[in-house]
Amino acid sequence: MAFAYFSTAQLVPFIIGGVCLICSIGLFLGSSRKLSLIFLFSGAISLGFFISNLDPFLNLWDEQFHALVARNMVETPLMPRLYPVPILEYTHTDWTQNYIWLHKQPLFLWQIALSIKLFGASELAVRLPGILMFALAALFVYRIGKIAYSDRVGFFGAVFFISVNYLLELLTGKHSTDHNDVAFLFYVTASFWAWFEYQAKKSVYWIVLIGIFSGCAILVKWLVGLLIYAVWFLTIGANNRKDFFRIKNYYPMLIAFGVTMLITLPWQLFILNAYPVEATYEFKLNSTHFFHAVEGHGGDFWYHFRVLKKIYGSGDLIPFLLLAGLIIFLIGTRHRKYRIAIGAAVVIVYGFFSIAATKMDSFCIIVLPFVMLGMAAFVDKIFLWIAGKNRFHWLNNLFQFIIIGGLSYSFINLSKVAGYHVDKGNAVNELRSQNLKLMQFIDQLPREVKEQPYVVFIPNHRLKSSVPVMFYTHVIAYDFIPTQEQLEKVWKQSYAVAIEDNGNLPDYIREDARILKL
Repeated sequence: MAFAYFSTAQLVPFIIGGVCLICSIGLFLGSSRKLSLIFLFSGAISLGFFISNLDPFLNLWDEQFHALVARNMVETPLMPRLYPVPILEYTHTDWTQNYIWLHKQPLFLWQIALSIKLFGASELAVRLPGILMFALAALFVYRIGKIAYSDRVGFFGAVFFISVNYLLELLTGKHSTDHNDVAFLFYVTASFWAWFEYQAKKSVYWIVLIGIFSGCAILVKWLVGLLIYAVWFLTIGANNRKDFFRIKNYYPMLIAFGVTMLITLPWQLFILNAYPVEATYEFKLNSTHFFHAVEGHGGDFWYHFRVLKKIYGSGDLIPFLLLAGLIIFLIGTRHRKYRIAIGAAVVIVYGFFSIAATKMDSFCIIVLPFVMLGMAAFVDKIFLWIAGKNRFHWLNNLFQFIIIGGLSYSFINLSKVAGYHVDKGNAVNELRSQNLKLMQFIDQLPREVKEQPYVVFIPNHRLKSSVPVMFYTHVIAYDFIPTQEQLEKVWKQSYAVAIEDNGNLPDYIREDARILKL
């Protein structure tokens, strides 16, 4: 069994999370709605802690860079830096070696920086904001499903949402763009939640929240955060075509959009003024994603449809089940406006990213809540059909309890988690092994190196080792053997030099007593 691969300490939060989910499902089927949501939230937090504590290191690629920039932002929140000090030459066109780091919008980095400020520089501190957003997003999914379809579909969709293996792995930094995508998913989902609440209650409060959440989404991952406005526009006149031509029907959307601009524009104007070279380059790079495959991340039109199996499950029937669920969900929505909004969101996202030249696995996960609600609608249809054939209420509830719990467990895919995060029997996870060796190297650095102004050169690891070394210590690190000119530049800036000895160092390093050999 997959449980055998984990230690008892590792399994404790998983067991707690499982118990919370079991209680949540049982309470919901027993009509204790509010209490069931409390257990659902607690279960999501526990599952997040379980998977986030499996790797005692920062994952390559993106998590390491996000973590280091966030740690440097603790001291200078308005000055995102990869290297705390630019000791040696760098290029602003390479986000893996840059100084001023504007490769991503700053909000999720500020969140991680706050967590590091409160809890110290650790893997869990880096992952904690994602865990909280993940759990809160489940409640948004529940409310969207309840408003658009039914209480049951909203709840089942939220349970499925927190069980998706791919989403859980994003919390650990296992997949590219990791915490950036978790935060983006959270704020986009929040903007849709606020929109559905507004449609149900027509309060200015929700208009403002739509604007805030959309603005926050842009401050995480740029202009796709405006998705809610494209959807909102398409729903105007859904019930009466004449409404489409009435200017007053656009006022709420314009107010929300104004709030979004108040949230997003100050940062863009600030970096253009403070860091014009870096900001201009990144804005141009963002604009090329649609027409050019940036950094080799390309693919054909069907790329994101093939990735469905990676995100939602490996079975050949997965895409067809997801499509069937979405169709059932759309047909059963309570209002035509909701049907247009949900359908448009899915079509726009998959259509846009399928046409765009740059492809990455996580680009389309912002519609994951709707996909899971579709799966919930599919399952609920089956439950209601069986309930119509069976007069025993308790037996129906028991059946639903077993199926929802079983599907949730299968979505988590504990065996896949073990394959990523532990060594299974004789099968050694090579990348994990390298990361553990790097952490051992960091732990064994001499105290003088960790506490005094040192530049450390680490040419021997296959990983991008300089980044985690800088995160866990106060040294400045590089992944290459320095030239004599580079060494002189370091010494002129009053830094000592240490280098990992691979037994093949050039004479000018091996014979220089000023250089500490590690």
